[in-house]
Amino acid sequence: MINPPEQSDASISDADFSDGMTTALGTVQGWVIDFYARLPNLIVGFALLMLFGLLAYGAGRFIQTYFTRKNREDLGNILSSLGFWGFMLIGTLIAITVIMPSVDPADLLASLGIGSIAVGFAFKDILQNWFSGLLILLRMPFRRGDQINVLDAEGTVMRIEPRATILRTYDGRDMVIPNTMIFSNMVTVHTSQPQRRVEMDFTVGYDYEVRMITRIIQQALTQIDEILKDPAPQVMCWELGSTSLGLKLRWWIESDRSQEVISRARAVQAIKEAFEANEIDPTDPQLIFYQELAKGAAKDKNSRQAKVKSENGFAEAMPPPVFEASAKDPELDIPKVDAKEKTMLTETEDPKV
Repeated sequence: MINPPEQSDASISDADFSDGMTTALGTVQGWVIDFYARLPNLIVGFALLMLFGLLAYGAGRFIQTYFTRKNREDLGNILSSLGFWGFMLIGTLIAITVIMPSVDPADLLASLGIGSIAVGFAFKDILQNWFSGLLILLRMPFRRGDQINVLDAEGTVMRIEPRATILRTYDGRDMVIPNTMIFSNMVTVHTSQPQRRVEMDFTVGYDYEVRMITRIIQQALTQIDEILKDPAPQVMCWELGSTSLGLKLRWWIESDRSQEVISRARAVQAIKEAFEANEIDPTDPQLIFYQELAKGAAKDKNSRQAKVKSENGFAEAMPPPVFEASAKDPELDIPKVDAKEKTMLTETEDPKV
């Protein structure tokens, strides 16, 4: 019995290769046909994307220019970025629906919502700083150029960025403070008002007439240009110590830090020179004043203050000095706008409630 001749492996391989090539060519041809079928959609989709890109750029520039003219450049930076990416997101969604008509925009928005949640968890700190910066710029408790104090940092606000606020300290260093720390902590704005007050405390001895001392110091302060004349500087008796009298000096300056530094330095020097002119010993830590009636004469303590004998035979103190507050002084009483019934201090009829 003669067996039929077997087909060679080479012929089988050639047939499989030919079938594979035919299938691959058919697939590629399908892709090409599908590409040409979708080509108008691709062209329109990319054209729309470019159009929205131009619109986004124009919107960002318009917002930036508008807020720059309003002297709120930092707010313009954040809102222009928000407007740019908002237009780009809308344009991308429209382009995808044009290129792939089978895609439902609602499904895209749902996917975008789920993705935004994931992105929010991943970039929580960045988003918190961004929103904090936006709220700071919208409420505007301070702006560029203001001198503020937050936590342990004090200096001049250079700019407010989406993530952080750049603060330049008085010694010339830049500090990057996250916006969330500024938004959630107490901030002191030194330049929020045109003027602010400076205070300085020191003590004098009990042996000497206090009105003479206050006149000397007040005359020294009025000669300093940086100290405002209205409200006028004040020298106030502030504390009765065990061995000395505490005095408080208060004067008003322009709000800049430089005015405080210069006025304080000049005030200290002016008071020091006034002390020397009245024979004050600068080495005495209590700054005890003394005055001689004449050179070489004995010191007469009774001549240092005016005394009025009363009917009872003891010395009566002179009337206390009158301190006049200027209309610009914030310590003046401000009329209450809201009625008491609108506050938490409303009295109830039942005292037990």
